[in-house]
Amino acid sequence: MRIQLSLLVLAATQIGATDCGQVLRDPGFDLWCGEDLCTWKVVRGDARRVDTWHEGDSGVELLGPDAAIAQLSPVDYGDGSCIRFDLIANVSDDAEALLGIDIYGDGSIEHTERIPTASWKPLSYKLRFAKPFTGIRFELSKKGPGKAVFANIGAVIEKDCDGLTEIKAGPAPLGAYCLVDGDCESGMCRPVTDHDSLLGVAHRCVACDDLSCGAGEVCGVAEPISPVLTVPLRCEPQGGSELAEQCVTDAECASGVCTGGACSTCDPSATPCANGEECSYTWIYGPYVCSPGAGRRTSGQPCATDTDCASGHCNGAVRKACDNDNRPCGNDTNCPVESGLVPGTCTTVGVTGGTCE
Repeated sequence: MRIQLSLLVLAATQIGATDCGQVLRDPGFDLWCGEDLCTWKVVRGDARRVDTWHEGDSGVELLGPDAAIAQLSPVDYGDGSCIRFDLIANVSDDAEALLGIDIYGDGSIEHTERIPTASWKPLSYKLRFAKPFTGIRFELSKKGPGKAVFANIGAVIEKDCDGLTEIKAGPAPLGAYCLVDGDCESGMCRPVTDHDSLLGVAHRCVACDDLSCGAGEVCGVAEPISPVLTVPLRCEPQGGSELAEQCVTDAECASGVCTGGACSTCDPSATPCANGEECSYTWIYGPYVCSPGAGRRTSGQPCATDTDCASGHCNGAVRKACDNDNRPCGNDTNCPVESGLVPGTCTTVGVTGGTCE
């Protein structure tokens, strides 16, 4: 993500993060990975695929005295503040079933709705959320010895939630959308560049700005918190970021050069390469280096991929990054969603802090 502080540009309204108004992936539990749910995750107890009242229609049964599944949705206040949650439930009278609402997906349930005893009964819940908010984790849980089976689960943006009490989450974490300083846990709401926004800029909660860090520190990119939140800004050690890591300013990088949001060895406009070599990026959102992929770097020189080196090997920590914003990742679920509420791809793109063998 090309993250830069900008105090001169007004924040743009975000595009929103639903699939044509659909808030959740996989309504109806159609997408199973073998015997495991693909998009819903088991957070307590266990779950299994079961048949429902309709042949060929699958549901999920929660197993154990305390079981729950959850899905984190990227829906935000730009999509709307009224959501209708629908499901069909088969719940016995010796089970307590609940729908839990966790704004920001931080593990804190702000609101619950009781799912009544039912035999394949369609249920619908309208939920009104206080603005601004960024991401919601929906949790379906069951306690007790009885049976709880759910099917045809979905959530959509609604226009009318008039009269309903707003669900409030309190101050927002770093990387969340905000309108004023008081919206944020950090007390700082600032405009930053944001690839999810119409004009490329939005107000997000940050932990620093250009004037707030101490000696030997710089306001820079920190580790990601959640795929529904932008990569946060906080005070970081000056010169503490290695080649290929995300950055905001030159001072954040050990190389002294931040180009296009990544610590680099050159900048086409400010720090050109010697001997007429081209300064370009190795991969989209990646670092700018001299003659990328040309095998010109010798032993001990900085590199971003094996192909930069004459030896064919770049020593360094293997870097995996999301293809849609270059944040570090372990797997696809760490990446922000793209169209259809599908996460971006986490792939091996090179190395961090590399030097040629």
